[in-house]
Amino acid sequence: MLYYTIYVRNLNNGTGYIDVALANEQLLKDFEQTLDVNVKPVRTYPMAAPFDERGKPVTEAGKFIINLSDVTAISVTTPDNKPVTLPPSVPTPGH
Repeated sequence: MLYYTIYVRNLNNGTGYIDVALANEQLLKDFEQTLDVNVKPVRTYPMAAPFDERGKPVTEAGKFIINLSDVTAISVTTPDNKPVTLPPSVPTPGH
């Protein structure tokens, strides 16, 4: 699970950003790819499942969709606050 803060152009929610917990780093990879070669900007991502009182994940929470061409910046943290890095020049599978 990764915690994303996504800064979105023309987002009128009073803050200009969205906080969301997603299951993996695919959004970050796609954003990097969009910046590099401007490919398919609208994608869906699995949201992280919430935990029950025993600390076990319940069912999948749903899908998060965003138009990457409207994203201006992304900040990512892990639950244990370790830095998130991607390997250099790793192509995204299936893209």
